[in-house]
Amino acid sequence: MKFIKWIMIAIALFIILSTIIVTPFAWIGLIIFLFGIYQMIQRSKGRVTFSKPGWVVVAGFLLSCILAMIFVEPVKETVPKEKKEITLKQEQKEAERLAEEQKKKEEAARLAEEQKKKEEAARLAEEQKKKEEAARLAEEQKKKEEAARLAEEQKKKEEAARLAEEQRKKEEAARLAKEQEEQKAVTSVYYENCDAVRSAGAAPVYEGQPGYSKHLDRDGDGIGCDK
Repeated sequence: MKFIKWIMIAIALFIILSTIIVTPFAWIGLIIFLFGIYQMIQRSKGRVTFSKPGWVVVAGFLLSCILAMIFVEPVKETVPKEKKEITLKQEQKEAERLAEEQKKKEEAARLAEEQKKKEEAARLAEEQKKKEEAARLAEEQKKKEEAARLAEEQKKKEEAARLAEEQRKKEEAARLAKEQEEQKAVTSVYYENCDAVRSAGAAPVYEGQPGYSKHLDRDGDGIGCDK
């Protein structure tokens, strides 16, 4: 029976020591508890100071438990505070990490935007270059067509001039031929005098007509046998 009692006392002592970890005020209960054990030992030796030292042991145990329960809150507040500090540091590190990642994302977005602008500028420059090249080719084509048109017009003018020259030559040849024929006709008819002209019914005869001759036009007015 005594053995069981001392086991229970040992368990109670362990519990009290555990409460001391929670709150330092549990030392008061521990002192009372140890004082009760001391009185129990003294009683076993016949030195009685308290009639019931077991109640002192129980009182020390209960006091330690009560103090632990009363002052456990500050301890609970202290532990989360430390954890809170650790959590705040972790949160700060996480915030810094997120901020760094956000900064990298923004930098990447900025670089991507700059690259996009450069590509857009290069595309617009290429389009502008193509437009200018197309305009240059169109201008060259226009000049070629204009040159071809002018050459065609020049060719037509030259052809028209050639045809006009040929026509003029033909007309000149026809005129000369006509004059020759008229000359032949004039020289082929001959009147000896105005009586012959009148007999032929050709009086008066004008200059250029067949049969006209100077000897028929005494006054030289271009009309023969007018009198």
